[in-house]
Amino acid sequence: MAGDRAWLVSLRGSRRGVEPLAMVECRLPEAVDFAVLSDDQRRAELAVALAEAGEKYEVDFANTCFALDRNLVLLKHSLLVPGGQKAMREHMLWEAEQFLEGGEDEFSMDCLLASEWGLLVAIRHSALDCYLDLGEEAGMGQVDVDVAAFALYNAGECCDMLPSADGELLVYRAPGESHMLLMEDGEPLQVAVDGWGGEEDADEIVAAAAQNLLREAEGGIERVWCAGLDVDEWSAKLAAELDVEISILDPLANVDEELLSDETTPSQRSAYAIAVGLAQRGLAS
Repeated sequence: MAGDRAWLVSLRGSRRGVEPLAMVECRLPEAVDFAVLSDDQRRAELAVALAEAGEKYEVDFANTCFALDRNLVLLKHSLLVPGGQKAMREHMLWEAEQFLEGGEDEFSMDCLLASEWGLLVAIRHSALDCYLDLGEEAGMGQVDVDVAAFALYNAGECCDMLPSADGELLVYRAPGESHMLLMEDGEPLQVAVDGWGGEEDADEIVAAAAQNLLREAEGGIERVWCAGLDVDEWSAKLAAELDVEISILDPLANVDEELLSDETTPSQRSAYAIAVGLAQRGLAS
């Protein structure tokens, strides 16, 4: 969900590989944020909208994963400490406890560990409870959550587009926000999330955020993968700004063409990249 829109994707594993059952973009009653999720009445209205979209387009909500609101997630990058992954995980959790207001009892925390660094993810239990309540009110079964940038990576990896270079940047742009993931040697290195008030500022904000991440890539960037709404238009502008090769991330590039709708193009399917990544996560679990 971003702004007042939601992208719903339902996938099924079969002998022919991954089969897309539904790909739906729908309008929501209002722009979704924590104020909406935490208010009983407004959350109920959101639940009704999602349930109606699911019923209309026959989306199976038995196993559902939400991308977390960008303002509810804390992400922290750390270099590995001696002692292996167990020691690194313990160190990152200890670091988090030092600056998280309320301590570990109020937060759910997890770590994504690469060969030389780690990314800590933290979110308040009260925020997670809002998603669980939303799922229950919308008639969903098992509800899970993930970080949007990680879902974007999962979509690219599952369609065999990643990794294709030593250094890559993934960019997803939705109404009012962007999600970026910097990769080095095929591993997630850094995440950047930005928002804006007016769309007239979006191109500059996205380009500036991308430039900041590019400066963190010691080996340089060989390719930027772009996905989201109107991707053909803004990715061309980003390519000119960054002077780096740009490709469109089609999250269903690896799906049998006979299973795809003739009405959708790779650029149009890119808007579902995060939703596909979330659904792929469910297939793998």
